[in-house]
Parts: sequence; structure tokens; C-alpha cells
Amino acid sequence: MKNILSISGCLFFLLVGSTSFAQKKVIILGSSTAAGTGASSYDSAWVGRLTTYFNRNATDGKDTIVDNRAVGGYVTYKSLPDGYPTPSDRPAPDPNANITYVLNAAQKADVVIINYPTNDIASAYTPKEMMDNLRLMFKTLNDDNNIPTYITTSQPRDLSDEQRIVLRNLVDSIQLNFKNFAINFWDDIVTSDGSLRIRPEVSAGDGIHVNNLGHLLLFERVIAKNIFGVDAPLPVTLKNWQVNLEGAFVKLSWKTAQEEQGTLFEIQRSSNGTTFQTLALIKGIGHDASYSLTDTFPLSGKSFYRLKILEASKEIYSRVIPIVNDKRQLVSSFYTDASQIHLQFNSDRTRPVSLSIISYSGAVVKKQKIANGSTTITVPISDLPSGNYFLKIITSDGFTSVERFTKLK
Repeated sequence: MKNILSISGCLFFLLVGSTSFAQKKVIILGSSTAAGTGASSYDSAWVGRLTTYFNRNATDGKDTIVDNRAVGGYVTYKSLPDGYPTPSDRPAPDPNANITYVLNAAQKADVVIINYPTNDIASAYTPKEMMDNLRLMFKTLNDDNNIPTYITTSQPRDLSDEQRIVLRNLVDSIQLNFKNFAINFWDDIVTSDGSLRIRPEVSAGDGIHVNNLGHLLLFERVIAKNIFGVDAPLPVTLKNWQVNLEGAFVKLSWKTAQEEQGTLFEIQRSSNGTTFQTLALIKGIGHDASYSLTDTFPLSGKSFYRLKILEASKEIYSRVIPIVNDKRQLVSSFYTDASQIHLQFNSDRTRPVSLSIISYSGAVVKKQKIANGSTTITVPISDLPSGNYFLKIITSDGFTSVERFTKLK
């Protein structure tokens, strides 16, 4: 069905500048995917292709050095600095494959790429400890030592239903935390059926790794990132990203700061939360600004919205916000960030409700009552430990709805 959208701004074409490479060094930290597993040969793996690409014009084969320190089976703890006090049930750092190695390398790295896609979650580590480890590595290298450090997102893998959802949520966490320094290793290789597994055509057949085509897609993501563009401006800051059901329409709104000239906003919608289609493109104003868009033909039932923000050499994704376009349902919009639950009720469900946040162990950790007439509310959760929870909603006439959410940090 053709969609009619009310938008601000106009469409434009994004031109990508050329990049030059000369006498530089890239160090790779990571696990089996970065080590080349799944490819028929190392030259067909994403790091092998990167090495060839950087040496394409070199006469001595050393135009740009790629030092690959990735080891199959490694987790983020292996790349923490020497002497880091890891818990007794976690592996110690490897001095030949960690950030101390990077800092002590004979030739200082110009860029570091960290690729730990799934092993932490497969080892039953929490998303928070994985993110804490990535943040420590990024701060030490990028912020404290001025070495541009890129973090690849998680990748799909044949794990339990809950673990596959965690891997999907980590994509958003990594992109929101590291912004321009995040490389999307998810979208090109995940299935479109909502199962959050590796697409058959890019799978190496073990449910963990990608084949030559998959490695090629990952390589292309790295090249598109323009990793040597260290003098690029800071990425745009996205603020107040909201999606709400207003009558028969869906209203999207957001604000920005540090916006570059030429920024493009791509508004995307999905019926399953994994495969997104572009609804509209909005040209940015070029400074701190507010934007809005109305989807006048939203999907029936549940749908998902996100923003893809394109700058000169960067792409950033917003968090995904689900909407339920069904008046028979109590909740039309439900999503969380680090500090709050954002909740919207359908307009004909305005009677009083009580809210309970329940841990996976069954303990009620927070309660709140909402007065009659309140349709859009927030519930503070910054005081909750990271982990998985349920939000139980009960109306005054006994109607119950339960939403599951993960507090990542």
C-alpha cells in the first residue's frame, strides 16, 4: 500500500568523499569471526579483505599494516588491560591480544577495531558486563590515548530465544554508546523472518559464523565507515526521539544537537523489528533543530520505527520503538532507555491502572499507580540493577497486560 507521509524538509542525495590511506597501522582485537572462521580462506575473511584493500596500491606490501590479534573463542575480558582484576570465573587478559599490547606496540596503531560479536552472551555473561568491558577498552584507547577505536556490533547466532533477543538489543546499545565509532555487523546478515538468526545465504553452516559472502558484507561495512577519517566532526546527538499513536496516525518527533550541514534522516518502519523499510527522507537543517513526521497509513497491529541518521562519513541508528495500532490492546507504545520506561495507553483505555515491575525471580521491585485520564507516562528505572524484568499493568476493572524489558546499564 502506498504511504502518504507529512514531513518537514526535503530529499537530497548524499555524496561520500574519497579516502586516502598511507603508512598507517590497524590493530584488530576480537574472536573467531575477526580471525577468519567461516571463510574458505583468510583472504576471503573480512580482515583478510581489509588487508588486501589497504595494500592495493603498495609496491612493498606495507602501505597500511593490519595486525590481526583476534583469537577464536575469545571474549571481551581477553582484551582488557594487563593486570585487570577479572572475577575468578572470568578469563584473564591476554597480553598478546589486549589493549596493553596496542599501547605497547612498536608502531603505534592509527586505528583499532574491536570485534566481539557473540561469545560473551553465549558464555552467559550479562549484557552489562560486556558493555562495561567495551566501554573500558574504548575509553582507554580512544579517549585517553587518542587512538580512534571502532566497536563492531553483535551478530546473530543460534542461541536460546532470550539470548538472541539480547544480541539484538546489544546492536542498539553499541550504536548508541559508541555512535560514529560503532560498525553495524548485524543488519546485512540477520534473517528477515524475525527469528534473529544468520541468513542462510551468508551462513557458514554452524549457526555461529558467516561464509565468504557474509565476510564480504562485513568488510564493506568497515570500508563504508571511513575509519581513517579521524578529523571528522563529532556525530549528531539525538534527543527526545518519540513515537506515539495519535488517533489513526503515528506521530514521530525528535530533536538534535551538534548537527552537521548535509545531515539526512531516514525514517524506517518494520513489521517484525528486524527488517526495516524506508518511509521517508528528511534533509537536516544543519544545526540544533526539531523535526516531526506523521505516518498517516500505519500498519495494523504491532510495528516498529527507527531513525537512520546519515552524515558525511557516518551512520547512526536510533533505538527501535514499537507501536501497537489496535484499540483492543491496552498499551500502544512501550520502550525503555537507561533511566525510564516510556508507556502510552490507547486513547480509549484511560481508566486508572496500577503498575508493577517484577524481576525474573518473581520479586516485585517497584509499584506505581496511574490516575484516570493519563495516557502517556514515564516510570523511573535508573535505580534498578541491570537485568531482565516484567512490567505488569492492571486496570481498575481487572484487564492485565505484561511487557518484558531489559535494563542494560
